[in-house]
Amino acid sequence: MRVPAAAPARLGDAEARAVREAVERVLRDGPWILGPEVEGFEEAFARYTGLRHAVGVGNGTDALVVAFTALGLSPGAGVLVAADEGGYAATAARIAGLVPVVMDLDPASLTVTASTAEHAHRPDVEAVVVTHLHGDAVPLDGIDAWRRRRGLALVEDCAQAHGLRVDGRHVGGTGDAATFSFYPTKNLGAIGDGGLVAFADEEVAERARALRQYGWAEERFRVDLPHGRNTRLDPLQAAVLSARLPHLDERNARRRAIADRWRHALSGRAALWGDPLTTVAHHAVVVTVDRDDLARHLAGHGVETAVHYPHLVGDMPGLRVEGRGTPVAADTSRRILSLPCFPELTDEEVHHVETALREWEPGAQ
Repeated sequence: MRVPAAAPARLGDAEARAVREAVERVLRDGPWILGPEVEGFEEAFARYTGLRHAVGVGNGTDALVVAFTALGLSPGAGVLVAADEGGYAATAARIAGLVPVVMDLDPASLTVTASTAEHAHRPDVEAVVVTHLHGDAVPLDGIDAWRRRRGLALVEDCAQAHGLRVDGRHVGGTGDAATFSFYPTKNLGAIGDGGLVAFADEEVAERARALRQYGWAEERFRVDLPHGRNTRLDPLQAAVLSARLPHLDERNARRRAIADRWRHALSGRAALWGDPLTTVAHHAVVVTVDRDDLARHLAGHGVETAVHYPHLVGDMPGLRVEGRGTPVAADTSRRILSLPCFPELTDEEVHHVETALREWEPGAQ
């Protein structure tokens, strides 16, 4: 049996029908740029998350770029980003004319904290990005209090955290902006690219609406705001996302159930990343010093795995990241392996992977 690491084209029958109907509706009725499909999804997603002032954009990276620009960060200002965030926030910072400054991870929680942020902070920093990686929430109370004392903007990157709630509250509501990606493999995925940014402040959100369409604020074809871009959420993708949103909680429950199977199968030999009580299991990440051994073992059983992420932000020469060393993140990056974890895994595939995990003997190969 071959088990893929991801299979975004697999859909349940009801969800597949809803997606086809949504696509046919847009093709038949239009419009094909912005319009009621985009507005309807923005409103539906805001209701679902409890976040206000949602603005649909072309992809998750542009969501970060528009957030930085709408928040009015100074040209060349520093933006704190986690060392293990995959390069997405750092890329967006560079596109927005900002300087990514890397933060290390806390050795106990393997997340950024107020302490790691303070260690990385320098006078030119104006914002901090917290990435809720792998569908697990970064505890924000300490970071939020710290950044307020420092007078910094807080952007929550929720690209891997659709549906993630802590104490009944969806992530993204603590910061000045919350960004989302709808890349096809996300918990809520489009059939192409798509993104959204939500703001706490209505005036900032209106600025973002102008920035996503060239900087047109007062009227079409007149650029009123600098640094505008063309990054509109496609109505086709908005319709697909609206069709899939009602299925999200059920899909997340299936992800958690699969991750729990992996956690129990590995018990005593390796840990699974994150809190099982709150995760939406975007990735099921094993943390083990025997990472390569486990990957070889699973490959021998036809199980595809991945590493999220194999390179730290500070090791990517094209990003020109600044800041101090990140030894905890470096050590962690050598110990992580992502297992297949998506709702459409069949029961047979789940059983196959579970059996392979139970048969693994660390260091045997």
